[in-house]
Amino acid sequence: MVGQPPSKDTPFGLEPNVAAGLAYVLGILGGIIMLVGGGTNKFVKWAAAQSITMWALYIVLLFALQLMIALVHLYFLFLFIPILGLIWFVLWIWTSISGFQGKEVRVPVIAGLTESVFKSML
Repeated sequence: MVGQPPSKDTPFGLEPNVAAGLAYVLGILGGIIMLVGGGTNKFVKWAAAQSITMWALYIVLLFALQLMIALVHLYFLFLFIPILGLIWFVLWIWTSISGFQGKEVRVPVIAGLTESVFKSML
């Protein structure tokens, strides 16, 4: 049809870098939205899957730390909670900026986990 822009290969017709950046910025929810929102762009799907994995791992690690503190009374582990938060904040900023710049990011441990969990979707 005349007057319609060409369809994009990304969720909601966004530019790939914007979709990837939003997948990282909006955390686990943004990753889910971009992964199931349509489109077959591998860059966007990777960013969305890695965002889901990254934030799910953060939640699991934080829960495990708090559980060990509560049940085993390892109070020195309180020191690791802000360290974990700082590491994840830096990862969040790095992946978000890289996503908006259109650069594919592979966070060392998280990338392998992402590939194994989402192998059928990537």
